[in-house]
Amino acid sequence: MKNAILSFLLSLFFVLPLSAQDDPKSFSNWLKEKDDFRIEPYFMIQLWSTYTTNYSVYNEDSGQYDPVADRGNIMIRRGRFGVRGEPVDGLKFNLQAAYDLIGRDLFAGLTGGTNNASIPNFGIWDAFLQWRIRQNSEAFYLAGGYFRPQLGRESITSGWSVNSMEKSMSQFYLRRHLTGTGPGRAVGLNFGGLAKVREQLQLDYNLGVFTPQYISFSGNSLGGVFSPLYVGRVVVNIGEPEMTNYKIAYDINYYSDRRGLSVGLGGSWQNETDLFLSSSASSVDWLFNWDNFNFDGEWSVMWRDGRRAAGENGEIRTFTYRSQTGHLRAGYNLIINRRYFLEPTFMFMYFNGASDAVEQADALSVGAFSGRDHTFDAGINWYLNKKRLKVMLHYTWRRGDPGDAGDGATVNLYYFQSGVGAVQRGNWLGLGLNAIF
Repeated sequence: MKNAILSFLLSLFFVLPLSAQDDPKSFSNWLKEKDDFRIEPYFMIQLWSTYTTNYSVYNEDSGQYDPVADRGNIMIRRGRFGVRGEPVDGLKFNLQAAYDLIGRDLFAGLTGGTNNASIPNFGIWDAFLQWRIRQNSEAFYLAGGYFRPQLGRESITSGWSVNSMEKSMSQFYLRRHLTGTGPGRAVGLNFGGLAKVREQLQLDYNLGVFTPQYISFSGNSLGGVFSPLYVGRVVVNIGEPEMTNYKIAYDINYYSDRRGLSVGLGGSWQNETDLFLSSSASSVDWLFNWDNFNFDGEWSVMWRDGRRAAGENGEIRTFTYRSQTGHLRAGYNLIINRRYFLEPTFMFMYFNGASDAVEQADALSVGAFSGRDHTFDAGINWYLNKKRLKVMLHYTWRRGDPGDAGDGATVNLYYFQSGVGAVQRGNWLGLGLNAIF
């Protein structure tokens, strides 16, 4: 059944263009290059300054965590450079490169690696085509290329659009579950669109198939056992919708111009690979905008079925491992003297996995996380030109629990830092400038 779905989505690239011949005029218009076509370059940067306290690194010799010095750190948290355009009516492209984490100190409280070589790395972040299948209709679109599977509001919302300073790391746990990587991208196809049911009620939908390679041969294969990843999400918009033109990126703050509620339901499924017997997830998310008030959140539950040797006699243990993650975030737009657009915000993020030794061993065997990871963010945003130019001042608290795995275990993001190993993340104060040109 799943292979049939994959074949169906692939056939859309070939069958649907031919079906346009039923309307020769429509077909010829679709193929005609736009007279005003131009390639549009864009540049994006997040220049942040942080001050981190209470960060510690695990010392294997003493079996304890040693504190490191509190520190300031100026970095390029995120950088993007891209080109996009619409060469023919209904067919768009987007190519975006990233230069993230330049100047980041490994002992800064933020998550992620570093990019501090003599010449920092610059790589592909998104690369996809988006085709509107029928002219003058937002109901049917097909996207193909390298991009985010459409599941989990935080994962598919840009880091320039969230109103906490750093994105909720609920996205990290879901992305790792789906694609095996923190950026959360994979190559695939996505069929989606917008359907207006009646006034004040709209449905948005996405159905995708992806082939993430992250398990074997240095991240170049799923291994000897193959199964694609299937992802689907539908959103019910009550009141004013999030969007009237289809896209695969989302916003949170509509700058007091929206009155509406969006509720999304979605899930994923992947059959057996070399790492697990099966992997699935379900997610519910929401966005509520009412004049100045903005409230969003999500809750995702993740499962992996596995099999491992357990016990002194090597008995085979078959299990289903379950974990969950999510966030709540609220903000309020304050317009002062018709000049200053300020938004105080608060966010809570959590990851909850197994805490007992047996289930934590299950999690490790199928590449899943365990223990607890909680984050609190509070701050204020000053919008100079909506999300195109924004100044932020925030404070972030982090808390974790390794469960029975104990000190030195790298069971979740709170306790692991690439390039260091086992850590306990500190708290940090951040001042940032986000700019899009």
